[in-house]
Amino acid sequence: MRAAKRGIDEGLHIARTLLEGNVEACAIVSSEGKIVVANSTWERLAAACFDELSFLSEEFDMKRFSDMLDEVCALRLKEFLSGKTKQVSFALNDFENSKGLPFTIVIYSVEISERLCYFISLRDNSESTVLRNILRDIMYIDPLSGFGNERSLNRFLSKKISSSKENGACFSIVCTMLSNSKEIAAMFGKRILDTVLQRLGKRITLQIEEGKSFRIMDDVYVTVLDCSDRSCVSRTMSVLTSDLEKPVAVSDTDVSPSVVSGICQFPIDGERSESLLSNCLTAIFTAQRKGLKWEFYN
Repeated sequence: MRAAKRGIDEGLHIARTLLEGNVEACAIVSSEGKIVVANSTWERLAAACFDELSFLSEEFDMKRFSDMLDEVCALRLKEFLSGKTKQVSFALNDFENSKGLPFTIVIYSVEISERLCYFISLRDNSESTVLRNILRDIMYIDPLSGFGNERSLNRFLSKKISSSKENGACFSIVCTMLSNSKEIAAMFGKRILDTVLQRLGKRITLQIEEGKSFRIMDDVYVTVLDCSDRSCVSRTMSVLTSDLEKPVAVSDTDVSPSVVSGICQFPIDGERSESLLSNCLTAIFTAQRKGLKWEFYN
């Protein structure tokens, strides 16, 4: 009995993690169509468009949804539900029975457990939403790296801290600075420096889960790791540092980046985003003083 409850709790934790920080309307649905976990965007959209989206208010009614589709798309949905494909998407405004709804619905097979089977994302394609998304990108996205900027990081950390307090979870924050950025700019120019920073960002994406990396202060990348065990973090840092310091080929020139990182952990090193970031930067300066490639905040 306890093992079954533990399995359910673990499944719900995974489901909530999947939804965490997702700006689109998303929900995790059971095999019977029951909406088990939904984010606030989903709940607001379902309430605002109750009549139009009645097929997904409290449960995802596959039969009613299938009736909205044309014959070809209904067949695609049937194949998805039978397990032949892992993902399916439909632009609802393409179908007469959908009343011109400006939404694209994407359904993924996740199979977290027998009870949690589908991840559903509802994308609003209306002009106002497209414009709002563009403005959001301007506000929250760093144009050089494509990562979130400092505003995005603060928002992410606020949610992460809140959920971690609720679940009793720990996590680590890593600030990685390109320590020879001034030398690169002086020797090769700002355009080459920007290229090096872009390449570092791409290398980070190979090591760190998407959506958990940010760029701040021009030459500092921030990554959030779900592990808090120091040996686990150190292994990640060893691989990441080695990868980041490989030469970057730019215009027939090899530029050698040098990086240094500071690491702090929630909650032992701080319980607010400002203190955590400040402590990470302090750890960077400590690492530089000691001649290390990374250092934990002490």
